[in-house]
Amino acid sequence: MEPSFRIAQVETLMTSYTDAVKRSGMRDLAIWQSLDMYYSDPSGYELVATSTKEEAFDRIVKDNWMVDGIGDNFYGIDYEWCDEKVLQYLIDNHLMTRTNDEDVA
Repeated sequence: MEPSFRIAQVETLMTSYTDAVKRSGMRDLAIWQSLDMYYSDPSGYELVATSTKEEAFDRIVKDNWMVDGIGDNFYGIDYEWCDEKVLQYLIDNHLMTRTNDEDVA
């Protein structure tokens, strides 16, 4: 399969996701990728996971939480900003804790 065919499939899936969930597929993909970064190596970020990546993402969608500052133009996604906001959401909602917090054993 040609790359153009594969990217067209991705675009179709993103459009389908956006239509079904009523959220930007591109913005949610950026959130998902941030979650993947933290959940794939929590100790590398001095974190302890108290949920799974899937549970965290489903909670984000349920809460209708979005990363402020991303805007509607997905070409302008600031991934570093997104990572920081996602981490703050995870900590604030007790989906992850910091290993240096006093309440972590």
